[in-house]
Amino acid sequence: MRQTLYIFSSLVFILFLASCSGPSFNTVNNMRNINGTVYMKDGTERNGQLTSTLASTFSSNSYIQFTENNKSKQKIQVADIKAVRVRNDYYEPKLIDQGFGSKDQMLFVKRITKDGSKIQLYELHEQQNRSNNSYSRYGSNNYSQLVDEYSYYVTLPNQDPYQAWNVEGKHFTPNFENKMSEYVKDCAELAEKIKRKDKGYFYAKISLVSEKRIETLMNIIDEYNRCKSEK
Repeated sequence: MRQTLYIFSSLVFILFLASCSGPSFNTVNNMRNINGTVYMKDGTERNGQLTSTLASTFSSNSYIQFTENNKSKQKIQVADIKAVRVRNDYYEPKLIDQGFGSKDQMLFVKRITKDGSKIQLYELHEQQNRSNNSYSRYGSNNYSQLVDEYSYYVTLPNQDPYQAWNVEGKHFTPNFENKMSEYVKDCAELAEKIKRKDKGYFYAKISLVSEKRIETLMNIIDEYNRCKSEK
């Protein structure tokens, strides 16, 4: 009996270790042992398994962990990384505003626009714990669950390579028509469309439809790219 319990305990422990070291993916900033490619700033590419805890509330890490050909894990500083490709998506490191009184945090964001676009648009995928309260005649029930959240960021021409502005932030709203038209003033016809608030070239600060913002920005980015290619 004692031997059976020992064997059972050993199996549980082995399974626990396997679960801790196995692949897992919540977001690109919270993943473990996921196959991917790291594009270094020096032009080299490295293929292997990537682990990132950048999204952790308690993490001050400025690196990801990388394993190649079953070798020991090594640290790669985010400052040395141009981008990573995971699950066929392309991510670049950007400084993300964490709100009033908080220090900007370096996180990977998914590039939505094409390579070489003059204005780049990015998506940040995060998971947040949300508390839920339910009530019945038997009392209250409090629990929390992980919720997927998406926010969007823009990098403009000649900005710092790590700079990314939230599309709902102060750099775009309120008065989107004035701020955005100023950013693209070197394309006069496009700037005028934005100033006039033409359909498809304007969004307000208060809007419940994030897809509308993205559609508007893609219209502006596409036209800006066409304008610059003609000059």
